[in-house]
Amino acid sequence: MRRCGIKSRFYFSVVLLLAITACTHWSPRVDQNGLPDRGYTYQQPEKIADGWETTSITDANVDRDIINEMMLDVLTGNDRNVHSILIVKDGKLVFEEYFYGYDREKSHFLASVSKSITSILVGIAIEQHPEANEKTMAYEFFPSYTHTKWVDQKYPITLQHVLTMSAGLEWDSGRYSRRDPRHTTHQMYDSEDPIKFVLDRSLVEEPGAKFYYNSGLTILLGEIVKHLSGLSIDDFSGQYLFSPLGISNYHWDKFADGRVQTDGGLHLRPRDMAKIGYMILNGGNWQGKQVVSKAWVIESTKEQIDALGTGYGYQWWTGKTANYDKPIDVLFASGHGGQKIFIIPEYDLVVVFTSKVFNPKGHTSPEGFLLRYILPAVDPSLIPNRTVQLPPELLDRFVGRYKSEELDHELPLIRQGNNLYIKENFWTKVELKPNSETQFSGDSKQVGKFNIKFFIDRNGNVDHFLAYLGFRGFKFDKID
Repeated sequence: MRRCGIKSRFYFSVVLLLAITACTHWSPRVDQNGLPDRGYTYQQPEKIADGWETTSITDANVDRDIINEMMLDVLTGNDRNVHSILIVKDGKLVFEEYFYGYDREKSHFLASVSKSITSILVGIAIEQHPEANEKTMAYEFFPSYTHTKWVDQKYPITLQHVLTMSAGLEWDSGRYSRRDPRHTTHQMYDSEDPIKFVLDRSLVEEPGAKFYYNSGLTILLGEIVKHLSGLSIDDFSGQYLFSPLGISNYHWDKFADGRVQTDGGLHLRPRDMAKIGYMILNGGNWQGKQVVSKAWVIESTKEQIDALGTGYGYQWWTGKTANYDKPIDVLFASGHGGQKIFIIPEYDLVVVFTSKVFNPKGHTSPEGFLLRYILPAVDPSLIPNRTVQLPPELLDRFVGRYKSEELDHELPLIRQGNNLYIKENFWTKVELKPNSETQFSGDSKQVGKFNIKFFIDRNGNVDHFLAYLGFRGFKFDKID
């Protein structure tokens, strides 16, 4: 009996240890006993010798209660993917929190945020070598790559087309996952020479006519910087971007042949990501030093081409919020899984997120935190409106079928009782909760939280609605 008791206690201890391990593995923070820590008390970011001035959110006029709500959301495990959140307001670091074992000194894989930083480096290289500009034919940068389609056929692709991902190359990044061997980027990474791989793609669209996401074009940008400067982009970035910003902890991943993975291989600390964001917010200037020209910042961060619901500049994304009565311009660098540098000039605001990289809902999560908590904490007028009640006869005018030409997708809207719904498919529907007579919000398991704004013509009929997912807006015309 005694031996059985010892055995039972042993098994109980093992089960308890496994339970604690599993629990803490998924916990944003743990206490000194290794158990989940759900408590939170705001602390002003520590001032260290990295160039950042810090202050409290109270002194920065940021609502502490709303920020506490955000932290409660994170610490209760509602979002298991966020690794860090940083807020810079009026040039000072006012909020800095880390989760899941990350801390201030640990660098993070940036994924495609690297693309936006590569764009900055292109701007610096062009400023140093004015014989090149955005209108230069891209094949001129690759004289050693004769016997490739792009160079031999002198594709009419400019540097600007490369920067805006509108080169018109054959590139399939939509049908397959990044890990699928049929994904063109996957094939590029498996190739012996990634530059040759891109330069051998066929031209299938008129350059400049259409945006199509293509990581291979960003790989070319790294080689263009090397052609202009004579330096590999990792050395060039250290000398002309990171050093002026006081950034010493950085790393670029490389291909087997030694070329730098400019499309997504950069690792930085979140505080240093915030420096990049604030430098761009200030027209390329960091603490009195003009790191990249203001002209390049203006040109590279404005919408150059429509990118399926949002704007795209020179490797930077542009968008507007639709959660509030007034639209707010947002510029952002965006990486797979939820790596983000948000820049909101209207509020002199930079917000940085790092996240679990291979995370299917990564993009929507940081955008959701920014819209639900951070912007309302900065501007009390942006606190979301409460749901209002609309009579059935008013809801009936929204009922019908709607179609988005850019998505080539139809959505039926139906009314059941006093509620309006979007039918996602035969089995599921999503309730649209009215915030006003023309604005609604919803939460879909497929796409996450979204907002809809209906537009009424002069005869009082519904003409179309705009559906916003984060900062991406899609127009749906009413077709019956």
